[in-house]
Formats: sequence, structure tokens, C-alpha cells
Amino acid sequence: MCLALSLMLAAALPAQGLAGVVPPPTAPGARIVHTIAEGFHTDRLPPGVRVVWPSVFAFVCEGPASIYIATAFLVRRTPRGGSADNYFITAGHAIEDCKLPRRYLVEDLQQQRFESDGITLAQPPQRLAGIEVVARDDAYDMALIKVATPAVVKIGTPIKVDGKCDAALRQEIYAIGFPGVGKRRSLRLGREVKRWSKGDYIGLGRAEQGGIMSTYIASTVDSLPGNSGGPVVDAAGGLVGVMVKGASNAENGFRYDVDPRTADDWQSFLVPCQAVLHMMERRGAK
Repeated sequence: MCLALSLMLAAALPAQGLAGVVPPPTAPGARIVHTIAEGFHTDRLPPGVRVVWPSVFAFVCEGPASIYIATAFLVRRTPRGGSADNYFITAGHAIEDCKLPRRYLVEDLQQQRFESDGITLAQPPQRLAGIEVVARDDAYDMALIKVATPAVVKIGTPIKVDGKCDAALRQEIYAIGFPGVGKRRSLRLGREVKRWSKGDYIGLGRAEQGGIMSTYIASTVDSLPGNSGGPVVDAAGGLVGVMVKGASNAENGFRYDVDPRTADDWQSFLVPCQAVLHMMERRGAK
């Protein structure tokens, strides 16, 4: 999984800071509250997470002997008579790397045995197939995809996308996705299901992707392979950014394991909401 690519950072902060991150000045008297980074959860959803939870899907690339998972989220739904066109954002490399026979979206990966009454057998998670690529943004490793469904199919409410994500600066933000929790022993989790994590919007940094330098949001939100393409939202459920870069290799000096005792242990870069909005507007999906 290519959650993070090698970063070429433009500047350096003091020793405790993340290279290339430029946190704007703090207002007089303001106090930054840093969230402990490590932790993925399936319950006790914060209000902003609860709002968008049904709109976040796993992007699954499946073959006879292997499976590849990223995250996608709904940004627009356009009714067309008895059908609807559903537009999702996901990671560009998830589309590019999927060479296996089947690819589809599914709201969750684990089959529940019973419905909430404890008696009725649960229906299998609904799969949305027939994925069509509408647009790619190679500079930000992001893709806009479309899936047609019958109009009666319920798949959540499109996540609000505007250009106001900077309002979340120095605030707590939340990532939703399908992290590969088995890759980190300290978590002691094995099931690949939809989970949320939290952190802070620290500031802005610049990194190279595909030979192009772009601006990213630096955050303390915990992430793992599988989170790629997932939304990061504010307390009201508005989009702050898209999870695309995390800590992954020796070349960039980052790591997947974070130190939850260290407040400034930055570890995830997000595509800013403005870039998502721009791609949607260009393709008439806003």
C-alpha cells in the first residue's frame, strides 16, 4: 500500500518540528491542545464522524488470491430518473495499482451475523461495482470516480466540500477509513473494518508528487495503509482534506509507529479541501 510517498520538503523547523511545515502564528493568548496520535476506533463516534460515517466506503481491488484496500467517500449524488450517479473521491494510486479482476466499493468489510434485533440474519454488505474514473489529479495522487446505482439505493449523504478548511487550523480533526491495523503490533487489533482516528490540523507543508511541488495540510491524525483516499473532517463533518501521505520509509525519515507521548509527532499529510473542490468543479461534479 502506498499511503506515503517520499517527501522532498522545502524548509525545516526546529528539531521538534516536521520539516517543511509552516504553522501560522498563534493568536495572543491562544492555547494549542494536541491530541494523542495513536488510536483507531469503531464506536463512540464524535458528532462530525457520525455525520459522514455512512458516506465512507472501502475501495476494494480483489483477485483469486489477494485483496487490496483503500478508502473512498461520497461527494455528490445526481438522480437520473430511476437511477443515480454517485461521485466518490479516492486515492489515485488505488486506481492505478488495481490490476486485479474485480474492483468495487463496499460500506464495510465485515459481515455481521444478525441485524440489531439479534434475530434477523444480516444482509451481506452492498457492493457498488462498475467504477468509472472521471478525473485524476496526479499532483495530489487523488481520483474522482463515479458509480451508477438504482435511485432507491441508500449510500449516505455527500460530504460537504468547500474551500473553508483553513477554519479547522489548530483544531481537532477526524479521519475515517479502513486502516490496516494488523500492520502495527502496538494496536493489538486484527479486523479490517471502518475506523476513525483523531488529531490536530498543525499547519501547511510542501511535498513533491509526480515531479510537482504541492501544498499539503500537516496533521497529527493517525493513519495506516488502507486510509489512503479517506476523508478528514472537522467537528461539524465538513471536509478538511483527503488522507494521502503518511510515514512509511527510511528515505523520508518518517515511520508508521508514532509516539503518543509526543504532542508534536506529526505524521500525516492531507490534500487540502480547496484542491478537492477545484477537481470537482472542473468536472462538473460540484
